[in-house]
Amino acid sequence: MTDLTTTPAAQAPAGALRRLARRKAAMLGLALILIVTAGAVFAPWIAPYAPQEQMFDGLTIEGAPMPPGGAFLMGTDLLGRDLFSRLLYGAQTSLIIGVVANGAALLIGTLVGITAGFFRGWLGSILMRFTDLMMAFPALLLAICLAAIFTPSLWIVAMVIALV
Repeated sequence: MTDLTTTPAAQAPAGALRRLARRKAAMLGLALILIVTAGAVFAPWIAPYAPQEQMFDGLTIEGAPMPPGGAFLMGTDLLGRDLFSRLLYGAQTSLIIGVVANGAALLIGTLVGITAGFFRGWLGSILMRFTDLMMAFPALLLAICLAAIFTPSLWIVAMVIALV
């Protein structure tokens, strides 16, 4: 006689968040992510200078960049621009590209998948072969080719990343 046994479906442990909260490295990583995100979101109010603003007092008499100090928290670059302001605005640009690219990839992938599943026949087959074709190319090579075709802008970069 054979006994049939069933294994219960895996469930998320009840104390998973509590265990995660006890890990110092996880909390440090979360704090770092929150600080960078807050800095990117509030960059116009936090940054002491505009990111492209060149200041004559940002260079020494010899024309060298200023070291970190009172007026320039992280110093200046070779053109006298504040590095802290540029860092905050750069994080803002990266955050925008990441959110737009992920949202567009989610939307495109969902629409292609739903359409291919609903219209199974020849249309579904064409959509799935197109998906296979996109996955066959190396992502970096495809991104470079797409970026070379279109004029460079923030939104084009986000869409190229979403398509790859």
